[in-house]
Amino acid sequence: MTAKATINMLKNKSFPLFIISLLITGLLILSLFFYIVTKHTHRRTFIFPSAEEGKYIIEYRNLTNNPNQGDINLYIDEMLLGSTVERTKLLFTPGTRVLSCFERNHVLYVNLSKDLLQMGDGVIEIREGTELLKKNIMKNFSKIDSVEIFIEGKSAFEK
Repeated sequence: MTAKATINMLKNKSFPLFIISLLITGLLILSLFFYIVTKHTHRRTFIFPSAEEGKYIIEYRNLTNNPNQGDINLYIDEMLLGSTVERTKLLFTPGTRVLSCFERNHVLYVNLSKDLLQMGDGVIEIREGTELLKKNIMKNFSKIDSVEIFIEGKSAFEK
């Protein structure tokens, strides 16, 4: 391409149309890329207690669809790990893990390890932690009507 042809193209009225078409094509390719990357994930909401009394911090995370341990179990594991934000408290003592988790007739049964019973720094009270865990689960999984929490096979709190 000669310099004269380039100057003529710049003067041509179709050049802005060419640039706009190029931008639109680039945006379509970029959006296709993001669709492919996020196709196998599901956006979940996490509510964690703030270090400031009475406040909460909301996080959004993309979790994989159909994980080996199940959607709800993966979600609870993520809740037990805690927030990615430093100014939050943990729901339960570090080391608390899910022993079993299953759903029957729209009721979720969650059996947690006895590590939950130990109190530590930066951890909210056990009752508040279990209530917040229930709230998070019911907010993210509409098929769940209620959540029953057990500690080493024993009911966490009698009604």
